[in-house]
Amino acid sequence: MPRNLVSHFKKRMVKDMAVRIPFKEEIYKEAFLSVDRHCFIKEIYGYDEHLLDFKIMDNLSSNEEDFLRRVYSDSSILYFKDSEGKLSSVSMPSVVSAMINLSEMKRGEKVLEIGAGSGYSTAVFSNIVGENGFVCATEISKEIFEITKKNLDNCSLENIHIENNDGGFGVEDFAPYDRIIVSCTTADITSHWIKQLKMGGILVAPLVTRGYQVMVSLKKIDEDVLSGNVYWPVRFFSLSGKFSIISHYSFSSRELKSMKKIIESTPNTDEEFSEEIRSLSSDTLKSFLFFLSVKNQNAICYYPREDISDGMGYGIFLRTGNMSGFSLLFGSKSIYWGNMESHNMLKAEFKFYKSMGMPNLYFSKIKVFIRRDDYPLGEREFLVKRRDSLTLFSFD
Repeated sequence: MPRNLVSHFKKRMVKDMAVRIPFKEEIYKEAFLSVDRHCFIKEIYGYDEHLLDFKIMDNLSSNEEDFLRRVYSDSSILYFKDSEGKLSSVSMPSVVSAMINLSEMKRGEKVLEIGAGSGYSTAVFSNIVGENGFVCATEISKEIFEITKKNLDNCSLENIHIENNDGGFGVEDFAPYDRIIVSCTTADITSHWIKQLKMGGILVAPLVTRGYQVMVSLKKIDEDVLSGNVYWPVRFFSLSGKFSIISHYSFSSRELKSMKKIIESTPNTDEEFSEEIRSLSSDTLKSFLFFLSVKNQNAICYYPREDISDGMGYGIFLRTGNMSGFSLLFGSKSIYWGNMESHNMLKAEFKFYKSMGMPNLYFSKIKVFIRRDDYPLGEREFLVKRRDSLTLFSFD
């Protein structure tokens, strides 16, 4: 592997990252310059429209320069397909950098990473905390774990420990941690993470509520309480195991059949509501969808395909009597199927959102509690009960 070529593409990637999201500390930038991304990505997968499946689109055995150019781009990459056809990706470097910024990671700290994936971000964290720091990582997939462990061993990083386990339980052996980074979408901030985080420690995670994902940063302010902020919408592959999304938000087989049946029929379009949605800024629309996700238990996200966010629909699915209703916003277009109740509910929620002054998700606050049933709600607060914790969202 020609080092000058690797260095060239790596420097260009880091420069692009800094334009998108500036590095908060110089050691963060140096960490990305120190880690060879190509050591963690051997193949690049893409969707083949003819095969209607994912296949290897590029690897080192093809054109070396083209492969390195793609690997050292500020983009997420599908790098692995397991024996069951499940895909895994390496996150966009600037998103990893943003999570590091939010975590305020420092030299000498102890970090827990949930969902190591390829091990690339694990190696970056290792370089930041340095020889006096420590990174413990979890990976639930046995296939990926074996590859990741080999990748990290080849990098000769001595301050890393990786385990093949369900990351939702954390790793108690090395607790407490200064920082916890969740590198996959989670539907819960588990009690295990809360307990294993130091007082004053910071947890950063892509948190999903009824299908809508946002980045959150949380500081431990009490033994069973984390408090912090909501940042921007994201799209990560989801956490597997006991605390998976499926175990939190699921539909009965009857509801799924009903949903599939109506989504395949021709939808109705609400031109008047579509026009109102089109008048919103991009941030306001994202803020409304986030608001809907935390307020309405019937909110649902629809993706036409698991690897893309383009064409994502978000709205309400409601089953009443013998007829289901499905009302979605696809971008600025309002469409609905089945009974009108779901569509009327979506429009009513938008009216309520406007009555609150259309709060911006970027100014939203979040608190996480280990499960309890007695929390009093304020006028602009919404409580979401999860499997292992409660999240309280506040809109200023």
